[in-house]
Amino acid sequence: MPKYLDLRGPIAACTIYAGGELVARDVTVTLPAVTPTTGELKGMGTIEMPNPTQLEAMELALTKQGIDRELGKLANMKAQDIEVRWVQDVMKSDGTTAPEGCKAFMRAISKGLPGLSVEPGSVSENEMTFSVLRYQLFVGGKEIVLADKLNAILRANGKNYTSGIDSLL
Repeated sequence: MPKYLDLRGPIAACTIYAGGELVARDVTVTLPAVTPTTGELKGMGTIEMPNPTQLEAMELALTKQGIDRELGKLANMKAQDIEVRWVQDVMKSDGTTAPEGCKAFMRAISKGLPGLSVEPGSVSENEMTFSVLRYQLFVGGKEIVLADKLNAILRANGKNYTSGIDSLL
């Protein structure tokens, strides 16, 4: 077992793609949390057990300075493919540093059209939120999570938590 872990440093850059087309750079992104629902069991009181076959709603949030046509391409009320790419600096346990690429792929539906705050002398900031149907995260080329609500798939770190369900139905 290694004594030291690599340290993930600051994000160097971030881009957003919709339908394979670049729509934003250097935005603040909040990726979805994958949270199974829980059920209660009785045993010396109550035990909460996660149910990987039922997930809470997943949400993507993008915060961008200013408004432009590219961001407007995300503002529609239909399911669309959104890809987030970013680079983070990694310091290895030997003291060397290297960039590491990360990607998140989502199938998402806009939860509404963004409002816009306009104030002379200030930069406007806009947030868009999306209901996420499918979410797949890669770090350094390795899949970390796949949560696909419509196809009942939950995979984390290579383990498929829903594969045995279909064979029993």
